[in-house]
Amino acid sequence: MSDSPTTLGRGRVSMTGVLTQSVGFMGPVFSVATLLPLIVGLSASGRGAGVATPIAVVIAGIGIFGAGWVIAQYAKRIHLCGSLYEYICDAFGPRTGIVAGWLYFGAMLVLAAATFLVLGGLTQDFVLTTFGVDVAWWVFALLFLAAVTAVVVVGVQVSVRAQLALVLISSAAVLIFSIVIIAQGGLGGHSLSAAPLNPFSVGGLDLLYGVLYGINMFIGFESAANLAEETDDPKRHIPRAVLWSLTIVGVYFVITAYAQAVGFGLDAEAWKASVFPLQALASGADFGSPVFGGIMAVIIILDIAAVAIGVGVAATRGMLSMARAGRLPAVLGTVHPRFRTPVGGAALIAAVSFVAILLVVVTDGVFSRATADPATLAPQWAPMFGWMAGVAGAGLALMYLAVSVAGARGLWHQVNRVKLVVAAAAGILVAGGAVFGAVYQAASPLDTVPWVLGVWILLGIVWSFVVSRRTPAVPAPVPAGGQQ
Repeated sequence: MSDSPTTLGRGRVSMTGVLTQSVGFMGPVFSVATLLPLIVGLSASGRGAGVATPIAVVIAGIGIFGAGWVIAQYAKRIHLCGSLYEYICDAFGPRTGIVAGWLYFGAMLVLAAATFLVLGGLTQDFVLTTFGVDVAWWVFALLFLAAVTAVVVVGVQVSVRAQLALVLISSAAVLIFSIVIIAQGGLGGHSLSAAPLNPFSVGGLDLLYGVLYGINMFIGFESAANLAEETDDPKRHIPRAVLWSLTIVGVYFVITAYAQAVGFGLDAEAWKASVFPLQALASGADFGSPVFGGIMAVIIILDIAAVAIGVGVAATRGMLSMARAGRLPAVLGTVHPRFRTPVGGAALIAAVSFVAILLVVVTDGVFSRATADPATLAPQWAPMFGWMAGVAGAGLALMYLAVSVAGARGLWHQVNRVKLVVAAAAGILVAGGAVFGAVYQAASPLDTVPWVLGVWILLGIVWSFVVSRRTPAVPAPVPAGGQQ
């Protein structure tokens, strides 16, 4: 089995490694820098939790923990690298599983490509601001693409260690900065308050919108399950990594959100108007400086690089799982003979990302770059990044919804039913809410996201009928102690 062209390296990843995979995919700093403002109210609907953003994050975390509990129970029983796709196959059969996998890994492909757009754009801004040198964003995007692809191919240990280093450096810096803001009493030294943790400090509907957007901050928590075949104790390590990552990152989000709330003096409008509040606080005179703002920019870039690696690791292994079962082209099931990594999947991610970068350059952004100021255009990469992030986020939320439903059926005779009903119901509610939040009142081009996902799912259904008539070319291996 070890010489099979579709077999991954066994026992190479520790508990720390699988935990790092989930945390790295979630991108704690990236989420705080770019997604937290949506919870505050900087969204298409114009509504959000405002000063109560920290408690909205708590509620969102509790809800997504339900889906996480379902996934953890499956992870104890199925030790294959397809993760959520495998779980839905178990509950509803291969044909439904194929459609789910098509959606799941398609969304990951889009998310992977999106990360290189934003990496290129933010690096261009940093280099121009710091050194006065204007290098095209796509040059940096291609450099990051080459580096991340190399890390993903060279080996899973290199991948998780790179993520660990990047996440530890970036997250620790932001956490310390947040604690300093709180220790100083917030803006003016007298802004500490219980209001950010009080769900009644804003209207109920505004809080709901905050919760819906808050769910997106936890996307990727389940990706530790994609390393089930490469850790020595998947029955123990994977479930713990899934639930611990939600807990650790959830606490981190609450602390950083509270720090921002008091850092802006409990002024929700000022918080929202800052657009990038983490950068604003780090660059401002109250808690930081222009130099520290530059350092924070680097920290954010490092965290997005960790996200790119995490997405690459998870997506390549999931596609390999489907390919070796005959449900995707066989080339995606190819493992590098030396490094024992899914080189076919890595090549596909690199190709899709390269095409996305090229398309943005050739079409000058794909979508309109117009802004509220007629004299100012959005960065060339920004509209496409926002659209791709919307497609990927909604697609992954749909997958959480599907796996919560699958758990209610597939685990009914295997776990405590009261816990299962509560967890599955929570997962269904929050995942459904996240999908709603992603598409409701979405401005152009995000109003096309439901149609794009609908067409993609329809293609997946067609593909499921095609491949379900075949005999799998390569049977999926079952790791010791696991099941298919």
